Amino acid sequence: MPSRDVSADLIRLAAGSHEILVEPARGLRAVSWSYEGLQVLAHHGDDPVEYGMYPMAPWAGRVRGNVVDGPDGPVSLPISYAEWALHGTALAAAMTVVEQRDGHVRATVPTPAWWPWPCTIEVAWELSEDEVQTETAVHSRVAGCPAVVGWHPWFRRDLGTGRPVEWSLAAVEQAERGEDHLPTGSRIAFDADAGPFDDAFVVPTGRAALEWPGALRIDVESNADWYVVYDEQPATVCFEPQSGPPDGLRPDSVRPVQLAGPGAPVRLVNRWRLRRLED
Repeated sequence: MPSRDVSADLIRLAAGSHEILVEPARGLRAVSWSYEGLQVLAHHGDDPVEYGMYPMAPWAGRVRGNVVDGPDGPVSLPISYAEWALHGTALAAAMTVVEQRDGHVRATVPTPAWWPWPCTIEVAWELSEDEVQTETAVHSRVAGCPAVVGWHPWFRRDLGTGRPVEWSLAAVEQAERGEDHLPTGSRIAFDADAGPFDDAFVVPTGRAALEWPGALRIDVESNADWYVVYDEQPATVCFEPQSGPPDGLRPDSVRPVQLAGPGAPVRLVNRWRLRRLED
């Protein structure tokens, strides 16, 4: 497990040599993920943004000006990290567990009162011996709620072999990044050699992979077509499936904004399949 103090109310999900510890008091995030003795999650820092694997909702990434256009006009979003209202409201929220059984947990939390649309955020984990399914959804009680949801894992760059992780995704384009690290509104060709990255990629198949040579491979499948990769840190890689890009709440986003409404949530489902590798 990471060295930081965590809530005593952790939930253990386990199957065979596969184990995840999740923390309902902080977004139902994973604070530990181990497979056949390999711990894959990193502890970059003590801020909730900086460790484990957590849900992002009702937005993911940065929002231009930290402002969202509500039904009655612009609404300022509270700054949560550096100068940004970052990664939504769920990542450090105290969640209510509504369903739990072997290998499975589901929890919910309402959006804060300042969010212009009354919503419930739902987060779930399902674990088996060689696979994890993660799910995040925004359920709005009114029509027209813009939402982007995602998962933000901090992965260790090296799992002890001295050979760093290699990531791949079937990207066809990426969002052009401005000097403020936000999408400009244009798309450009994907260049896998242009890193290091803090970028959003269009992946129509939803498929991607991480491979630590001689240690582990994780194949990812998503029902959405965006990934964000942040690999500028020397010891970590963040590999984030998302339902849309950063700054994706605006009508003129690089991708048409998705709207949640009664009976029509914005939902992201990901499968992470694990396989041990040998030299």
